Amino acid sequence: MQLMVTDVEQLKKKVRKMTAGRVLAGGTASVNLEMGPMNGCRALIAAGFGPLSDQPQAVAYDRLLWILDGRVEIHDPSEEVSHVSQGECAVLAAGKPFRLVFPQLTIYLAVEPATG
Repeated sequence: MQLMVTDVEQLKKKVRKMTAGRVLAGGTASVNLEMGPMNGCRALIAAGFGPLSDQPQAVAYDRLLWILDGRVEIHDPSEEVSHVSQGECAVLAAGKPFRLVFPQLTIYLAVEPATG
């Protein structure tokens, strides 16, 4: 199988367009562009804006978040907040509750096990 290199800037533009279309249609700014399975992992480029939930939610699988544009606040149940900005990444550990808040439109890469 031959690996293909994809221009990340093109993927970010595609996600922004998807997000804009969704918002203009009255939906949320939360979108996912599935990248497909890779070596037992599932990868997607996603966009988020605002809080993704009201309360911290447990994640079923370890998940890597790599911020491509923007920033995210990761709240734990005690309301301790971790800030992750463009070019930085964070790992959300399986079984632990987190609440993600995007103060601005944020584009990020999410990687988790393919079974997730």
